[in-house]
Amino acid sequence: MSLAGALWFAVQDDLFTNGVCNTSSAPSISNTAQDKQSSISEPISASETRSVLDALDDSFISQTLHLNRQCLRFIVDFIQARLKKDVFAPSHSLTPAEANILATLAYYAQGSLPSKITKQLGIDQTAAGEAVKTITKLLSEMCPDFITFPNSYNDRMGAAQAFKNLSGIPHVVGVLGYLHLKVSPPVGEEHMYMNTMGYHSVMMQAIFDVDGNLLSLEQCCPGGTPERTVWENSDIGRQFSIFQHGHTWVIGSRSLHGCGHVLTPVEAFRIKSNAALRFNKAHAQLYGRAQQVFGSLKSRFQCLRDIGSIQLPESVACTIKACCVLHNICKKFSVPLPSDFSLEPLHPPSEMVNIMAEQPFDYMEDTKDEMIEMFFNIAEDEGQ
Repeated sequence: MSLAGALWFAVQDDLFTNGVCNTSSAPSISNTAQDKQSSISEPISASETRSVLDALDDSFISQTLHLNRQCLRFIVDFIQARLKKDVFAPSHSLTPAEANILATLAYYAQGSLPSKITKQLGIDQTAAGEAVKTITKLLSEMCPDFITFPNSYNDRMGAAQAFKNLSGIPHVVGVLGYLHLKVSPPVGEEHMYMNTMGYHSVMMQAIFDVDGNLLSLEQCCPGGTPERTVWENSDIGRQFSIFQHGHTWVIGSRSLHGCGHVLTPVEAFRIKSNAALRFNKAHAQLYGRAQQVFGSLKSRFQCLRDIGSIQLPESVACTIKACCVLHNICKKFSVPLPSDFSLEPLHPPSEMVNIMAEQPFDYMEDTKDEMIEMFFNIAEDEGQ
């Protein structure tokens, strides 16, 4: 289930109206929004935007860009519609803009931009480098449009029903996880970036739905930051704390034990029934999907595998957000994952969090116990 914002619908209306997007190259999506983006450019004829992309074969698109032609056509058309015509070419030719968009997508997919790719696209390395910066910023600014949380009651109930159908756990609207990206940290701050897997990273908080669509993305910070701290200081965490999303949960790891509206597994010392064991199994089934989602991000966008040297976490945030926007678009177009896809390992909780998790009482535990009693003890009752 995709819960992207109204721009999902408005953008295609803009593209179709302006003649940028070929109706045969995009899936049918109902037009439910009438607002037009002020940054949309003047009408562009389809023939103007075909030269570079249409010269590429499907093998290049799949192996070099990790996309399919239908999805790529949508991405290129949409970015071109959002860009001013003179961003890359004062002569108002859109062909260089299309080539630079393709070069940026190649950089995301490969983690670098070899000269053989820029030569094939007909652009130089310097222009391509500048294009990556420009387009990355543009895509990152689209996060509120393409990465949206289910705010209405009906959307929340739809998300909760999908999770319940899969796991038996009620009132869950998302899975909360932390994406870690390997970095070389600033000198003197290495300890701040050391994560529980033993390498330096920056981390980004993400929530995704049952199908792996990203619903929330924020709080890029050093990889050694406690997950509890990140959640409690995030916008979405504060929204849950004031019940903006009703009486719903997000699935989280043991690191978040005791955090409001985060459903964590039952700690070993508290397990006193088979119902609790069944709940933990259902919880692990949902939380384990973080391996698939984060693994797909790093496999499709290999620039996320190793960011390199950084000065501030914020300098990485635009790249992460840009790739996450493209992730949701790829989900919309059912783009296959690259052949070298691998699951992302789950990060263990820190020692400090484990100590906190062993405290004897928390109001969330009472709520969780009541839910387990109601939804996971049926088999025990039948066996007695």
